[in-house]
Amino acid sequence: MKKQELINYINEYLQIWEFSDSSKNWLQVDSTKNEIKKIWYAVDATTYIFKKAKEENVDLILAHHWLFWWFEQVLVWVPFKRAKFLFENNIALAWYHLPLDAHAEVGNNAWLLKVFANTFDLENYTKEEIIEYKGKTIWFGIKFEKEITLKEVQEKYLKQADLIDETYAFWKEKIKSVAFCSGWAGSEIKEANDLWYDLYITWEAAHHEKTFAKELAQSVIYAWHYETETFWPKLLAEHLQEKFGLEVVFLDEKY
Repeated sequence: MKKQELINYINEYLQIWEFSDSSKNWLQVDSTKNEIKKIWYAVDATTYIFKKAKEENVDLILAHHWLFWWFEQVLVWVPFKRAKFLFENNIALAWYHLPLDAHAEVGNNAWLLKVFANTFDLENYTKEEIIEYKGKTIWFGIKFEKEITLKEVQEKYLKQADLIDETYAFWKEKIKSVAFCSGWAGSEIKEANDLWYDLYITWEAAHHEKTFAKELAQSVIYAWHYETETFWPKLLAEHLQEKFGLEVVFLDEKY
């Protein structure tokens, strides 16, 4: 498939222009290849990921955590090392951040919510878009009638979704609502608490955000950043493979 046609399709599918993001969601490192046959999916854009991609003769890498963070605006040090490797091996790199957290079909939050509903056989539940970030709601909440204990969430859901269990039972033992907030969203605990969510699931938090959760009596689970963001690579890969017949590989490598 033509490279620009593929990138244009992904941009449209994820509606990237709707998001104000510190990541520049798009093709970020180009190559001389016009035809894309093999795509490599990874959570992080790092040199050790790129080296594996070279071994697999990959044409394009799609990543969630990008080459340039907001504080890296020039090609020096590690950004230079990474970009140099891509240039020398003629591998293109694109990445998508908030659009992949927010997407209703292949996004991290939507699928963590869906796995939760499936784990506990929830047939009747309300799915809500919650908490605005930079003018856009990207997180989801679920409310239901069936009472579920925090212990059940730990023993069933976290294991089913292959997530890390860092649970703080600061409020109810039995829950009937959960807020799913991807990334480093500890600062959004107050909003979830104001919306009366019994349990707040996010990826990581600073120490002061954990003490704040306890002060609010808000039960929280920190399921860790990497583990909660491996959903989208598989789902987007399956989508593009089915639509365009591309060869896709997901590299599940944290460190």
